Amino acid sequence: MHEVARLITPQGKTIELSPEVYRQVQELLARQPKRPSQARIDQAIRETYGKYAGDDSLTEALLAERAAERAREDARIIGFHG
Repeated sequence: MHEVARLITPQGKTIELSPEVYRQVQELLARQPKRPSQARIDQAIRETYGKYAGDDSLTEALLAERAAERAREDARIIGFHG
């Protein structure tokens, strides 16, 4: 008698697979490209940090935009309550 492999989906549903189908699934998964490790991702970030930096600081532009947005919201709130 053959054992049945049980696959549990992200939704919690259980699917029973025959040994042959299970073997095929394993082969398909083995052929999938491997996801890079977190260490490799971190290394890539370190290597490319600042590589595309230009004359203007995008961080400073974002902070200025957020400050202007907060000032507009404060003015609107004060106008609403004033």
